[in-house]
Amino acid sequence: MAYNPNLRPPADKDPLYFWTEPARGHGKPARSGEIRAKSRQHAAFQLNRQGIKPNRITPAKKTTAPRVPVAQVAAFVRQLSVMIQSGVPLGQSLGLIAGGMAGRSKQGLQRIVRAIRADIESGQKLSDAMRKHPHCFDTLFCNTLAAGEDAGELDTALQRLATHMEKTLRIRQKIKKAMVYPSIVVAVAVAVTLGMLLFVLPTFKSVYSQFEAELPALTTVLLQSSDFLQQHGLWLLAAVGIALVSAIQAYKKSRPVRNQVDRVLLWLPLFGELIKTAVYARWMRTFATLTASGVPIVSALESVAGVADMARFEEATLLVRQGVASGGRVSDGLEQTAVFPPESVQMIRIGEESGRLDSMLDRLANQFETRLDDMVDTLSTVMEPAIMCIIGGLVGVLIVGMYMPIFNIGGIV
Repeated sequence: MAYNPNLRPPADKDPLYFWTEPARGHGKPARSGEIRAKSRQHAAFQLNRQGIKPNRITPAKKTTAPRVPVAQVAAFVRQLSVMIQSGVPLGQSLGLIAGGMAGRSKQGLQRIVRAIRADIESGQKLSDAMRKHPHCFDTLFCNTLAAGEDAGELDTALQRLATHMEKTLRIRQKIKKAMVYPSIVVAVAVAVTLGMLLFVLPTFKSVYSQFEAELPALTTVLLQSSDFLQQHGLWLLAAVGIALVSAIQAYKKSRPVRNQVDRVLLWLPLFGELIKTAVYARWMRTFATLTASGVPIVSALESVAGVADMARFEEATLLVRQGVASGGRVSDGLEQTAVFPPESVQMIRIGEESGRLDSMLDRLANQFETRLDDMVDTLSTVMEPAIMCIIGGLVGVLIVGMYMPIFNIGGIV
């Protein structure tokens, strides 16, 4: 029975095939690519219609969705936007980018880019092709890209999205920078304390046993703590590990627990203000990107609501969206929620009245990002001596507790 190319499922449900064409005469170089087809025979039929005579057609291996770092996705979007702005066709741009992804660390993204290229060549839009990979391109990204495609501004939309991803990634890195140093120092302090209680203090027991005088209270407490850790240390470690894992799971799956933890984090001195500033910057940056790309304000607010990743800001954003859907203004809704700084609300109102809301949001995002930089530097400067004082005091207490009985005996003699 002859092959009928019309009897086939929709292109987006076809399996993916990789093909290679050997080099031929007259300076024709070797080529390779991807294509979606019902079968290997159908893939060969489609390639022959395009003037391609492959010597190998292999089905893509079905694997679980690879974990791709955000930095790699941001670099890919930036590279794609530059190529599109330079006039390189979309399919060719994706092929060039995929071909340049060398190294084991980029194989996951390379497979995704090849699959997107195959979908593009089968007639799909870029936003629809990217929706099939939500672990790399979320709903906000695809909606923004779709709005740019509908307006005929794909290159501009990609450029805005690349900038948005790069700056969002930079905000995350700043938050991590502020948290990493204290975390490392605290971990070192805990390790030193446990090491002294488990290995150093027990060596003094034989010395203390020769003393007929009563041991100081501090030394007694340290010895009891050392004995408890030696006898029940593994059980205590297991209990702490189980409690930590349970707390993380509860934070991820339970909305009330997450809301309570977020409330505590925002209440913390220094750290609370740092987190709020990061949320302000991310909220403004995302809203600016969406409005500049032509996404309606009501839809943009719905997407922005989940960006903050905190119940307080999400609920406030949804209330603003409800007011805008009823005919109100964004600035009025933000003023009623009292979540954002008054000066920011006033600048948004000016942007609405002047018809340049996206520009004003972009300016606010830059201001909050600059403020976040200053806060991270200040926090690092303040916390370094404070943490060193805490560690020094802790180690000092341990040393004094260990040597105090020896000092007392020396005084008696």
